[in-house]
This record gives sequence, structure tokens and C-alpha cells, in this order.
Amino acid sequence: MQFVRNSSGLVKNASLADAMMLNIANMGAGLAIFTGISPYIVKGAVLWVASLITFLITLPLVFLYTFFIVEIHRTGGDYVWLSRKLSGKIGSVMGIALAFNMPPYFALSAFFSVAAINTVLEVIGTLNHEGGLLNLARTIFVNPYCPVTLSQEILIYALAAIAFAIIIGINIAKPKWGFTLVTALGVLAIAGTITAMIVVGVNIPDFHTRIMPFLQNFNLKPSAYTGPTFSLPSTLYMIPYFASFAYIWLYAGPAVSAEIKTEKGIKYNILLGSLLTLLLITVPFYLLCVAGGYGFNFSLFPTSTYNFWSVAMALSGNQVLQWFIGISLISWEFFVMAFGVVVFARYVFAFSFDRLFPEMFSRLNKSNSPVYAHLLDFIVTLVFLAVPIISPEGVQALYSYTPLAIAYLFLVSFAGVKFSLEKKNTGMLASSVISALFMIFMGYEAFTNPYFGVISNGAPFWPGIAYVLSLISLGIIIYVSAKVYNEKKGINIDLNYKEIPPE
Repeated sequence: MQFVRNSSGLVKNASLADAMMLNIANMGAGLAIFTGISPYIVKGAVLWVASLITFLITLPLVFLYTFFIVEIHRTGGDYVWLSRKLSGKIGSVMGIALAFNMPPYFALSAFFSVAAINTVLEVIGTLNHEGGLLNLARTIFVNPYCPVTLSQEILIYALAAIAFAIIIGINIAKPKWGFTLVTALGVLAIAGTITAMIVVGVNIPDFHTRIMPFLQNFNLKPSAYTGPTFSLPSTLYMIPYFASFAYIWLYAGPAVSAEIKTEKGIKYNILLGSLLTLLLITVPFYLLCVAGGYGFNFSLFPTSTYNFWSVAMALSGNQVLQWFIGISLISWEFFVMAFGVVVFARYVFAFSFDRLFPEMFSRLNKSNSPVYAHLLDFIVTLVFLAVPIISPEGVQALYSYTPLAIAYLFLVSFAGVKFSLEKKNTGMLASSVISALFMIFMGYEAFTNPYFGVISNGAPFWPGIAYVLSLISLGIIIYVSAKVYNEKKGINIDLNYKEIPPE
């Protein structure tokens, strides 16, 4: 065996809270209750019930990831599990594909952080009749499906790139600061979400009176609703939306598991993060359901203007509370970016440690930070950040990251089946089988539902399909190139997968 070094050099800087926050950012609860899910509601679907059912259905995946992280806590997380317990070749190709599936998501978060800022400025400016805030909102506002000026495009790109560069810089300066930044943004985002829940809950008795000025200011008119207020088939129909937006994204904590300081941190970070995500998604939708009533919400959700965050700001009653809630919404976007910077670098580090990538990507600076891995993340994200500006179809194609992740999770589940048989662990075996079956269902949804970016108007959406295939092709090219290059040096990289490092 020939590894780059005998130990990774990474330091155990992550607490249970840090790892848990990474997972919560990975699942993006605050963005799910923004405009991620509610505009897609169908008649009879009860969103808070769909959220709860989705959590229960994806719980075996949570258990599977927990079993794996306890048994194999290594940098790179599920890439290591897949390459060691299923197939080195498959793990390498799909691990690279998944890792480079991340920067487009981070680029979209950076891009749409500007949209979140716009929402906050527009809602607070409109409610308080402040022309300065409204003018600022119009200056930076962008809708990727509508024409914008070149100056707006450049401004949006610059703002998003600067924000991402700052986060990258913090992680390069000291890895511990990267974890601290994620946790700090998470605390702010969650505190604001809980505050918004309290605001909506307190205003339930006179909700319709209190929300009326907001509706009038934004020219929103609830229409009469005819249809069921609860339909089990419609509610179940929403499960793939909740799963793909939030509940299946569990790779963050495992990716940094070699850096988690305590046994409790390793055991409980995924479960606690998932439970808190359940509360942060389900309770807001429940409160809106009780406050507004089914038909009222159903008629306004498709506008996107009416959502949990805008309603909470509208009901706040004073600007201080409005700004706190608004800033916490913006924090969710940066929370996602901050977690992404940490996690992507760990995957690249693991690839380098296994000689799939050049050795430089596993080099650490004096602060024990994988500086070159972070710089690669920055460059790739800047490239994808330009896609929403260049092409509206490009934006839609970037949303195709979910089908690739579904295929990846199916393979992880299959690896879980093999590993559980090896360990003679019936609980892990049951979780693996159920997770695999759910991923088959999600795979069917991915190729039949336009929400997932690979089909449009009943026909294949070729930019989305090309995006998925290009990432898999990238994995194949890198694996084959690394194998040939190292064989010339007398090194068989497939031997890496007989043992467990990166550590």
C-alpha cells in the first residue's frame, strides 16, 4: 500500500454542535419553508403532514448513515463507505460525480442569496413605505427567468462571488473558524426561524385581519377554493419534493467525521440534525395551516410572495423584529454556502489521499487547512455561478443535481446491504433495504416529474440529462487517468480500496 501520508493531518476541531449544524445546513430547512416547496402544492396536499411522513420514510436512511459513520468515520464520509464496501471503481466515479455536483448547488445558493436579500428589502420597504429600501431591492433584484440588465448581472455575480470568497478565506485561515462560521450562521438562522414561528403562532387568533395590509400592499387576492382540504394521495405526492429538497441530504457530518472530537458527536450528529430539520420545516407549515386555513394558503402559495418568511415579517408589527427575521432568512443562504465550503474540500482531500487527485490537494497549510482543495472549490463555483446569468436553461439544468444524488444514495444503500451482511447487523440490513427501495421510488420520480430537471413538458430535458451524464463522465475520466498515471509509477490505486484510509 502506498498512501500520500500515513495520517491525514486534519485536526479534530468539530464538536457535536458543529457537525449537527453542518447537517442542518445540508438539509436547508429555512429555504424549504421559503419558496422551495409551497409553490408546488397540489389540491388536497397538507404540507406539514407530508413533511412528517417524508421524515418517517427517510428515517431508515438516517439510521443507515448513522451505522456507517459509527463504523467508519473517515474524511470523505460516504465516498469512503462506497469505495471500500461496494466497489473502488464505482465509489471513485460516483464519489467524484457527487462532489462536483455540489458546486452548482452552492452557486445557486450564492446566486439566490441575492433574491433572499431582495425579498427582505422589498417586504420591509413595502410594509413601512420606505422608498430607499424598495429602490435598493429593484437595483439588485434578479429573476433568472426574466431579462435583466448587464449591470444587474455583473452586480449579482460580484456580490455572490465576494460572499463566497470571504467564506473560502475564513476556512483557509483556520479550519476551526470554518466550523465556527457554520455554527454561528446556523444559530442565527435557527433563532430567527423560531422567532418567526412564535410571531405567526401569537397572531393565529386575528391572522386574517393582521395579514390583510400585506396582501393589499402586494396586490395579492386569495381566491375561493373548491376541493378537498386533505387528500392522502395528494399529500403523498409531495413526499419527493420534501425528500429531494431536505430530508435525503445527509453527507455533511459524515464528510468531516474524522474531525469530530467526541464519540457522541459521531453517533448523534445525523439524527439530531434530522430531528431539528423536521421541526424547522413541519411546525412553520402547521402554523400557516392553522392560521390561514387550507383554501386561503392554497390560493396564495403559488405566488411565492406569500410564504412563511414574508408572512412572519408582515405579522411582526415593528421593524426591529422584521429585520431580525429577514436577516435570519438571508443567513440560511450563507449557512448553506458555509457548510458547502467545508464539505467539498473534505471530499477533494479524500480523493487526493487516494491518489485520484494530485497530491497537492491533500496538502495542508500551517493552520492545517486543505488550502488547494478550497481554491479548487472557489474556481469551480465561480464557473457555475455564471450559468444563471448566461442561460435560463442552464439554471434549470443545474437543478438536475438531485437525480444524480438519488443514484448515489441507492449505491450507498446497496453498500449498506453488503456491509450489514458482513457485520451480521439486522438493523442496518433492514435500513439499507428500505433506503434502497425508497431510492428506486425517488429515481422513478426524478425521471417523470419536471421538478427534478431531467424532463420538461413530458419530454426529456436534454440540458439536465447532459449535466448528469457530464458529471459521471468526469468521474470516469479522472479515475481512468489517475489509474494509468499511477500505474506508470508502479502504484495500483485500486489497492487503496482494500483498506479504510483517508483517516
